[in-house]
Amino acid sequence: MDPPRHTKIRRLLGGLFTPRRMEESEDFLWRLADRQIDEFLTTGTVEVLHGFAQPFALLTIADLLGVPETDHDDFRRHLLAQQVGALSEGEALATNPLDYLDTKFTTYLTDRRTHPQDDVLGALAAATYPDGQLPEVVELVRLATFLFGAGQDTTARLITAGIRHLAETPDLQAALRADHTLIGDFVEELLRMDGPVKGDFRLTRTTTELAGRTVPAGTVVMVLPGAANRDPARFEDPHTFDLGRVNAREHVAFGRGVHTCPGGPLARIEGRIAIERFLDRTTTLTINADRHGPVGRRSYRYEPTYILRGLAELHVDFTPAD
Repeated sequence: MDPPRHTKIRRLLGGLFTPRRMEESEDFLWRLADRQIDEFLTTGTVEVLHGFAQPFALLTIADLLGVPETDHDDFRRHLLAQQVGALSEGEALATNPLDYLDTKFTTYLTDRRTHPQDDVLGALAAATYPDGQLPEVVELVRLATFLFGAGQDTTARLITAGIRHLAETPDLQAALRADHTLIGDFVEELLRMDGPVKGDFRLTRTTTELAGRTVPAGTVVMVLPGAANRDPARFEDPHTFDLGRVNAREHVAFGRGVHTCPGGPLARIEGRIAIERFLDRTTTLTINADRHGPVGRRSYRYEPTYILRGLAELHVDFTPAD
């Protein structure tokens, strides 16, 4: 969207990503990370994307939007139905995640309109447009559903990429194990080097010049933030993962300007906590050679999409610290 419609809709997110709300979310995320790790810690091996990153990211968004913890297992069961055994084949075929989210959030928000409460769902139900107008519940439901799609998968891919970098690079892993204050820098360089948004599309509204080419009005343009994040004019030795890169935060993994990803601060917290708890609760972390090949001959499968850069799976082995 363009302003003013964009400004109007984005106003509804104002109460979700405040510093106070981020602090409240952080308390939940420490518990959530440990709970997810508990599910596989004794096995010494895990497929990171489906076994940790996706449920962790999904339940983070659920908590942010105020979904009661008593409903978290139900959300995970229906929205991560691709996990083996999560649903029967008949249930999986009959389950439409968007229909499920529509039903749940329509119920939640309608209830908060009728019975206001001082919680996240109550704040979302009471949110108004800049002119003070109260939006229809369906508008809020669409927004909640969008946040689930946009905020869940991207963060899960980021966390998975981070675990791969650590498992592939023993020196880097050792540095972060020795000094957790470096994890924030690690997440920033990860966003720059291996950010989950590969491409996006825009429509030019007016004819313009770009890099010496005329782009007529009405042209669909593909924007590649990953290419900008490896621009040698901005980043020295751009294809090297540099934990000490002083300008790593200049990346555009979250976009820029009025369209900057509103969930960027939350994604940073998720990445930091997920990495820290993985390191705290293991003493070694390596790539599973049976699934991905030996050192020097690794093989990884990525999702076949223009939009996301994301591993389709990542198998790692570890030694539990507990």
